Amino acid sequence: MDTGFRSVIRSDGMMHFEHEIGNARFDLSDGSMTQVLGSFGDMQSVVRPNGSIGIEQTVGNMRFNLDQGNFDQLL
Repeated sequence: MDTGFRSVIRSDGMMHFEHEIGNARFDLSDGSMTQVLGSFGDMQSVVRPNGSIGIEQTVGNMRFNLDQGNFDQLL
């Protein structure tokens, strides 16, 4: 059952806990929120907490931040 809660290991090695509700992804570890604008296939446009717009691609349990050149591991 997918509850929207997940643990994420960020590219800096830190573990974060996320909760996704609708098009909002909340990082419960630092209180930030990323807005997911839309998706096509395994790609999605996002607005990050700093206001920048980026593209993410999810393949298996890896989420690649294409504009930043890093990745997150979804647990």
